[in-house]
Amino acid sequence: MTDAIELLRARFLERCRTDLEQLGGLEPDHPDVGMIAHRLAGAAGSFGYPEISEAAAVVDDRARYGPTPSSADVHAMARAMEKALASG
Repeated sequence: MTDAIELLRARFLERCRTDLEQLGGLEPDHPDVGMIAHRLAGAAGSFGYPEISEAAAVVDDRARYGPTPSSADVHAMARAMEKALASG
């Protein structure tokens, strides 16, 4: 990968860290959960994190179209983010 892509990937992971911290204090029906999920669903796959993208797409779809994302949905997204952060 090029240096520019690696820099973007590092920024994505840093944003994941921030988003993960924010998610910890939110209920699944909070609007910010949907916004975070929407952003992750679109970007994660581009940086090689399909598990985040897939889990975030579930939360995003439920936040947009219903039913409200469950705690399990949000937890699955958070676990995928934690796994990506652990792998660096």
